[in-house]
Amino acid sequence: MLESFERGIIWKLKPKHCPECNNTWIAEILWGYPSNVESIENELEQKEIVLGGCLITNNDPKWECNSCHHKWGEREE
Repeated sequence: MLESFERGIIWKLKPKHCPECNNTWIAEILWGYPSNVESIENELEQKEIVLGGCLITNNDPKWECNSCHHKWGEREE
């Protein structure tokens, strides 16, 4: 899981708007099985993070628009 300091860095790099609908409500996609969902519960409720699933590929997106659900970007290892 991302530590709060690392999350702060991620949020600074977060896109300002969706390239499809221009909405600013963007979530980071968390891929894989989270080891401790309680530690990210608030971010999940606020839709700052959305779960991408357990099947990880080489082409997984990093961001999802909470409005139109468009996904883009490249997931980091």
